[in-house]
Amino acid sequence: MSKNNLNKKIEMELGEAYASGRRHNISLPNSNEFRLSGTKEKLRLSLTARAVVCNMQDDIAAFEGWLLALKAWNCITRVELHWDIPENIDDGHYQRFLYRVTWFNKLFSSWLSVAPECHAYLDESKVKGTLVVNSAAGTPTDDHADKSKEAKLEKYLADSDWLANTFALAKVGRQFPVGLFQDEVSNKTKIFTGGKSAIDLVGIEPEQNRLWVFELKAENNSSMGIVSELLFYVSFMCNVVKGDFTHVNGKPEVKGRLHHLDLNDIKKIRGCFLAPKFHPLLDDNRVVEQLNVASWPDGIDVDFCLEKLPDAVLARNS
Repeated sequence: MSKNNLNKKIEMELGEAYASGRRHNISLPNSNEFRLSGTKEKLRLSLTARAVVCNMQDDIAAFEGWLLALKAWNCITRVELHWDIPENIDDGHYQRFLYRVTWFNKLFSSWLSVAPECHAYLDESKVKGTLVVNSAAGTPTDDHADKSKEAKLEKYLADSDWLANTFALAKVGRQFPVGLFQDEVSNKTKIFTGGKSAIDLVGIEPEQNRLWVFELKAENNSSMGIVSELLFYVSFMCNVVKGDFTHVNGKPEVKGRLHHLDLNDIKKIRGCFLAPKFHPLLDDNRVVEQLNVASWPDGIDVDFCLEKLPDAVLARNS
């Protein structure tokens, strides 16, 4: 079956599986960049060189979200992942892609494999040796250029009591940095995309020694990229908590705000999808359930949840 025809066939199967009394068209990413072939029993996903250097929230790059959805909605049994090498293998998006593939393969090896011809590509990852993470220079302010709905909502949630009270958080952090560097923080040693890469919101639940990692979306943003983003951030923080990535010293802690020094006693991590509305394939918690049966590394208890932002919160931020 041709790749385009298979993409269309799976779109129909997804729509039928999701429907169950609901009407919604499900569209897979562009089949020229996100190419499916094979059968349900052994599917092959091929990503172009362009797809692997796109932002992970873009449809064609968000392979984790789409594959988890295909698995959750019973459209596939096994998947083999293949990709084309970009011109610049040092590109930050590509290096982050290799890191994401390594984690995804580790977590879901029972049904996901890397194409044999791509195994050597993983050796091109620069995530090795002494790895450091940049620390926040201070508390983010609202005088930056980003006046988007999402930025305003993020600030409101960080500054109000709603987030802390709802999730029993002692401290909340906003724009928590996840820039990765070799040996020291500098433009020359940067591995992933810019040093300004950051998690929307984080929080500490002290009674459980749990770190909460939130991926926030505002209204009119319900793409499947939210899955790839949150999975990346949780994986990254696993490496931080386990000591694989270490923070360089930042400024002294700002009162009431989460600082990297607060991570010393973390035993659990919970990834939370937080939005007013989600992609329909995240309905019924099926994708969350797939994430919660993953084989996470020993020593850290990892799970995920999905929380819809209440109308009252959105109204206060409008």
